[in-house]
Amino acid sequence: ILVTGEGNSTTTNLQQGLAKVWIELRTVSGSPADGDSLNVSSLDDDATGRFTVHPSNNMGGVYNSKTMSPYSTTNTDNMIQVVGYDDQSASQFQLTSVDEGNSAADMTSLGFTVHGDLA
Repeated sequence: ILVTGEGNSTTTNLQQGLAKVWIELRTVSGSPADGDSLNVSSLDDDATGRFTVHPSNNMGGVYNSKTMSPYSTTNTDNMIQVVGYDDQSASQFQLTSVDEGNSAADMTSLGFTVHGDLA
């Protein structure tokens, strides 16, 4: 679907601009929980501060635009400092979080969004 921009001079592909995967990931007693999501089939608990999100429908490739935002941690003394991801395949996203002391830490809530093309 093409949408005409302001001034009628350009068009934007609406489908390419939509989020293809999103999740509000929570940890409950150290285990991942899907608070709410789109296109997520399952979650893996890989280790403290390390989770894998599996989309229901794979992405078209490994390289996509990803955005993450931690809300808080289970350790109130050290807030999450770094959240990262490892591109391993089009069928999973591994998320990692560490606290201010550079130690692996589970977050109580994390927003994660992926934009790109589905397979």
